[in-house]
Amino acid sequence: MIAALFLGCATLLGGEPSAVWSVSPREAQIGQPVVWRLEIHAPSGSLVLLPDKDPPLDPSWVLLEPRRIERTESAGELHITLDWKACALEPGPRSLFTLEIPVETASGRTQLQPSAAELSVLPALRDGEDAPRPQKGFLPPPEPEASHSWIGWTMLAAMLGGALVLLLRRPPAPALPPSALLRLAQLEQEFAADAGRARETVFALTQLVRERTDARLQTPRAALPDAEWLRLVADDPRMSGSALEASRRLLERAEAVKYALATPSRFLVEELCANAREALAA
Repeated sequence: MIAALFLGCATLLGGEPSAVWSVSPREAQIGQPVVWRLEIHAPSGSLVLLPDKDPPLDPSWVLLEPRRIERTESAGELHITLDWKACALEPGPRSLFTLEIPVETASGRTQLQPSAAELSVLPALRDGEDAPRPQKGFLPPPEPEASHSWIGWTMLAAMLGGALVLLLRRPPAPALPPSALLRLAQLEQEFAADAGRARETVFALTQLVRERTDARLQTPRAALPDAEWLRLVADDPRMSGSALEASRRLLERAEAVKYALATPSRFLVEELCANAREALAA
């Protein structure tokens, strides 16, 4: 009788079973990793019958990390969290897949059918565009009034003189923004501390090299696949040969990891870090 009383209290505390999908972030670029999460709540002592395998993904998805499950139980409630990491290859509103989860509680069996969360995948181009948008330039400066033009010329001369003094006193600025090397060093430290971040590190390396190269060439190409990006960069006369070769080795070696779900070894990640450093410093 006491056991039945405790079971009844646990059921009341836990409430009815429920399941909710969420996605983070809710808006992403094509190929950007996102985390899908399914949170299941049920009274303590319930039996949640999770499927052995996930439903198959359609070709517009790439699964980066398989399902991970975490179970906790407190205050008469069972809490199960399932996480997936994936990226979409097509724009528009997208969902990962749907699941039906049977749950057996003290009051009987119920079938949970959580409504799917929706990810907004941004297109590479807006409606009517057939090429990536160029960066916006600066507005022309306002023309000073003729009667006060000497004030503008005086201020300009003073600014140029001050800038010249600073340039003579300071050493030449490096061609590479320090933040690029700092970010690369941070990625290497994070991977050295946690080898399970191998795939995430490979994605971050290719993104870092592409972003810094685009910024240096002042030509945004973030929406292009790696192969198309590499082809256009190779035709750019402003791209140095050493930087191009290092970028090519990085992207070609990372292709199997990013698009064929290959698991990179520690040796491969360290080699890709060296390629990234060579590409950034060239």
